[in-house]
Amino acid sequence: MGFTPNAVIKAPGVISAAPSYYIGAPEVMGYLGCKENKAYEIIRGLRKELIDAGRIYPGIPQGKVPRKYFLERCMIEE
Repeated sequence: MGFTPNAVIKAPGVISAAPSYYIGAPEVMGYLGCKENKAYEIIRGLRKELIDAGRIYPGIPQGKVPRKYFLERCMIEE
């Protein structure tokens, strides 16, 4: 049995992999049921809020926003 670099190794009892720290447009579309353009518009707005508040710096990946902030601002509970 060889090592596969793309394989996800799960610990015993783990149901799925942990979600990413950042959320992108496809997931925003899934949560809000909107189209891709609207998802990116929402992400741009949330990023601008965070940058203006000094909570993140402009160097974080564009087209993504911290998952926790997105869920908090959109009032989504998981």
